[in-house]
Amino acid sequence: MPEPSESDRRKAAQLPAAVADMRLVDCLAQGLDVRFQCQYCGMERTWTRQDFLGRRLRGRLAWTLARSQASVFCPQRGCGGHRPVVRLMKGGYHDDHADTPEARRTHVVTMLLDAGVLPEEVGL
Repeated sequence: MPEPSESDRRKAAQLPAAVADMRLVDCLAQGLDVRFQCQYCGMERTWTRQDFLGRRLRGRLAWTLARSQASVFCPQRGCGGHRPVVRLMKGGYHDDHADTPEARRTHVVTMLLDAGVLPEEVGL
């Protein structure tokens, strides 16, 4: 099978407008995990709630998915592929008590404060 061209890789990595404008904190609020798949070697990496609230991604919670996609490179030694394919998946941590938008927002603010992140820093 032939190697995909650069334009094929761009098309595969292109995000729909609604997804491209979604911020990482919105993914956290909706219980979504973000999966990145390298187009060159196929390695996958998933960012979950634990990763979002961890030290490495705390400063990036206000970033859009398009900006995150542009900044991520394949961690596989010798690959270094850029512009991974991004998929959103429902995480396994749906909060039953956050069934209304106001309750969900309160829950997200509480999660952020517990992790040491000010809601103003991420645009809430």
